[in-house]
Amino acid sequence: MDLATGEIRPAMAPGVVHVRCNNRRASACPDCSRLYQRDARRIVVSGLEAAAGGWAGSGSVAGCPAWFVTLTAPSFGAVHSRRAGKGADSQVCRQRRGTCQHGRALSCHLRHAADDRRLGEPICPRCFDYDRAVVWNALVSALWKATRDALESAVAAAAGLTVAALRRQVRVSFVKVAEVQRRGLVHLHVVIRVDGRDPAGGLTAAPDWASGELVADCLREVVASVAVDAPDPARLARLDASGALPAAPSSEGWAVRWGGQVDIRRIRLGREMDAVKVGNYLAKYLTKSTTDGGALDSPVRSRRHLARLGLRDHARRLVEACWRLGSDPVFTAALDAAAGRPAGRVAGLIRWSHAYGFGGHALTKSRAYSTTFGTLRGVRRRYARVFAAAVAGRPLGVDGGELVTLDEFGRPDGDPATVVVGSWRYAGRGRAPATGDGSAGDSS
Repeated sequence: MDLATGEIRPAMAPGVVHVRCNNRRASACPDCSRLYQRDARRIVVSGLEAAAGGWAGSGSVAGCPAWFVTLTAPSFGAVHSRRAGKGADSQVCRQRRGTCQHGRALSCHLRHAADDRRLGEPICPRCFDYDRAVVWNALVSALWKATRDALESAVAAAAGLTVAALRRQVRVSFVKVAEVQRRGLVHLHVVIRVDGRDPAGGLTAAPDWASGELVADCLREVVASVAVDAPDPARLARLDASGALPAAPSSEGWAVRWGGQVDIRRIRLGREMDAVKVGNYLAKYLTKSTTDGGALDSPVRSRRHLARLGLRDHARRLVEACWRLGSDPVFTAALDAAAGRPAGRVAGLIRWSHAYGFGGHALTKSRAYSTTFGTLRGVRRRYARVFAAAVAGRPLGVDGGELVTLDEFGRPDGDPATVVVGSWRYAGRGRAPATGDGSAGDSS
């Protein structure tokens, strides 16, 4: 519709339009997951290229130090693991003596293969603390926020500055990827970059004190000390006469902390830990399913639905823990308060039980780190439309020095003088039929 004249021109004939499902999980849609993986890699790598002065979109210059950080979950019980040995061999899983309180041996003398389905499962399921494990997953985002805030304070104190003065000299940006391990706990892989600021607010090389290891040393101290207070799920075993938790769930809390295994490495171009390798490393985690077969790629709707999924015992117990804790309104309210989020219509643990309680995004970043998914998709969308118009012989225009498609009134697409009014109806989900040249169609 032309807003000036009110004239209406049809943009297309009635029919079916195929759109991508944009599911990032490879088990749900291989095509869209590969596209998501490439976009995620571009986001990570472009931010590291900015640190070297190679990405014009950020305005950064060379001399901005960056670190690759891995933050792990604590142990909630011994699990089967594959310990690297010499060459392609692995070491014995777990060499221990004696038995646990339930009579199970504490040792496992197997050398697990990389595809062994027992990896990540507990040595003794009755010793594994499933309740605290899912609560830790639910609060890992809040724990990261507390870590990020404490890092600025620690760096400012070490540099002899206030937090406000620190922000006038440097800007700390990051990109974070969440990985759900086989044991069902979330690990975070983070790239942290430090940019310098000039008095006018522009970006410069980081100051000398920030170019060394001061930031990494402060981060190690923060990770070892930061904690988030949370309601203790162990209290569910101590219900009152009415069958509910006590009225003050914060009186017996539990401190959520990082695990003891923390890895902080400096990222340097041309070294073992450089931009391309870090980007590839992080991108591969984003398309993983929570379970190998993809059974938990969508929400669990009920306990009956859970029973029909056919999960292995460890995964089933984690989902059951989410439903059991999420069904208690008092505990749910305390957990939402600890996570800093408003109470929802459906308890967070139940809503995200298919992710073992983790309700955060697979990839998050600070605003100034690099480009965004929306920007990358917009560039790809414009290219596809221009290419299709050129092949079909439709007229093209020039806007800002770039080729663009034209609407029905001869204006560039997106011109404010034209408004698009559409009426759409959901047609179905699946894969489009083959195009006739042997290539498969897009997901729809």
